Amino acid sequence: ADPDIDIYSALRNGYGHITINCRDYPLNISGLRRAFAFAFDKTRVTTEIFDGFSQQHDSLVPYTNGWCIEEEFDWHYYSNQSDLGNMILDDLSFAINQTTGFRQAPNGEHFNIEILGGFEDPFAGGDPDWISYEVARIGVDSLHSLHINATVNSYPRYTSIIEDHGEYDMVVYSENFEDYNVDWLAFEYWSEYADTPYQNPTNFANDTYDFWRDQLLYSTTYEDVYEAAAEMQKILHYNVPRLVVYENTYLQAYRSDQFSGHIEALGRNIADQWTMRKIQKLDGTQGGTVQISISEDPDSFNIFLSESPSTALILDNLYSSLYKRGPDLTPWPDLAEDMLIETHSDNSEVPDGHTRFTFDLIQNASWSDREVVTAEDVASSLTYAFESTHYGNPAGTDIGDLVAAYAPTPDTLIVEFSTESYWHFSTFAYDYVIPEHIFKNDGGIGYENWDSWNPVFNYSHPHVTCGPFTLIDYEDGEFYELVYNPSFHYGIHGVIIPHPPYISSQGDITYEIGSMGNVIRWYISDDNPDTYLIQLNGDTRETGQCSNNRISHYVDGLWLGDHTITLTVTDYSGFSSTNSVQVSVIEPTGTLPITPLKLIAISISLFSVTVILSAAISIYWKKRTQETS
Repeated sequence: ADPDIDIYSALRNGYGHITINCRDYPLNISGLRRAFAFAFDKTRVTTEIFDGFSQQHDSLVPYTNGWCIEEEFDWHYYSNQSDLGNMILDDLSFAINQTTGFRQAPNGEHFNIEILGGFEDPFAGGDPDWISYEVARIGVDSLHSLHINATVNSYPRYTSIIEDHGEYDMVVYSENFEDYNVDWLAFEYWSEYADTPYQNPTNFANDTYDFWRDQLLYSTTYEDVYEAAAEMQKILHYNVPRLVVYENTYLQAYRSDQFSGHIEALGRNIADQWTMRKIQKLDGTQGGTVQISISEDPDSFNIFLSESPSTALILDNLYSSLYKRGPDLTPWPDLAEDMLIETHSDNSEVPDGHTRFTFDLIQNASWSDREVVTAEDVASSLTYAFESTHYGNPAGTDIGDLVAAYAPTPDTLIVEFSTESYWHFSTFAYDYVIPEHIFKNDGGIGYENWDSWNPVFNYSHPHVTCGPFTLIDYEDGEFYELVYNPSFHYGIHGVIIPHPPYISSQGDITYEIGSMGNVIRWYISDDNPDTYLIQLNGDTRETGQCSNNRISHYVDGLWLGDHTITLTVTDYSGFSSTNSVQVSVIEPTGTLPITPLKLIAISISLFSVTVILSAAISIYWKKRTQETS
């Protein structure tokens, strides 16, 4: 063994499966699907394909998930039990044709089942997916043991068939889960989604299953949610719209001779974003370059279109959200600093039956184009996903109960749903935040153009982010280079990358003479701000030391007319920048308004300590040729 190489090992939070088209005859007969499940030998997958590094599994909820009821099933589809499968088919009148030796459907029709597997991966140079081919081959053997005519075939664009509810019999592919939620059970197999694009790929429809849907989605206690999730798993286990064929062990090798502090994350293993933000050189110095292998070229950097796991690895380092999934897949604050959840019983102002989330946001986040990240950006991100669903964007399909997303202040976000549910938080809190000034419907990308936005690959399309890294270079099929973002809100402590301060404000101000509470708030993005100077119409008004990344300045008491308030910030490197705000003081138009002073949150989350990026200034994501299923 190489002493400079460590190996991370963990059971996958996901599985490989055979998706079955439950819509078309005769596979719409659940007994046929169940007979196939009994005949399929999962032990062969473990021994012949994974050399022991997988386990047999039945539930459509992964074994790693606490909601999984694998041990509660009365029977399992682990080994070859074709004797039971043949008994089921005999009872269902799938008679064996004495001439062909294959079974006929109960209506007398001859049929053949085609299993799609061994796809030529366009992102891997056309190399066939060996794992899916071998699984398909075992599937064909299983069908032959039931006297069913079956073949293996490949189709490189199989995802389009599934997403558009096209014609197919069975498809082999795999699924990964980013957290431990199971609210997806309410959508993935819901009857009403059996013909909805991107939803319910098995075309499964079952009234008993649908009965438990509301309890799963809208219960607020763990016990009620668990009961619904368990019953839904049992129904799926009996009806087999999708057969899990392996839950494999992930093995990931990584070098330990240059960096320390690697994080073993359940989401994306050692290559997860947490390692990128925590590793440091063995000698304690900063900087360095980390090379990470990816199995395929990114398909798209459009966050709404990409389906590539390799792209997801990169996007996680480019974008921020209210919360990130921590190494253990639990929520970890990112843009959010504090959260309050209320229903009508907590706050009478919340309508009966509604759920309201109120977030206090951090105040030092900025976009890569130097604009400040505000609560309005987060609110508009949710609105964009919701409204663009009308134009086919799948991003908003899971927030159908959203009734409001707005920002009463630049640092406060309110999100409200028309229902009470155990799951509302996860439907939006992890979504990437996009800049409102880039995506706005009037003058920006707009709702209709969600799918034509092609950042990175089309240099003319905007790509504005606020994550810990920025993508600075790539060569298609060779490398994708990410470099540390010096303006990241949880930035490197002790590392100074000189650049001029970035200053932004909330825009110009107009107020009536005599009113109070009129304030300019500037936001500074800089690693080492030193001093500031505020001028009124060119005359010095205030000077001081920069104690944080925000400067507030009250402009009450100015005389009638237009005024220019200018802030100049100088950092320790000698760089300086300015930002001017126009203040217009007008005659009273009626009763003087009373402007409430905004309360500034002073609690500091430990998150800012835990996720300090302490080493990697540059990351190279390099393609590797071995496909992992």
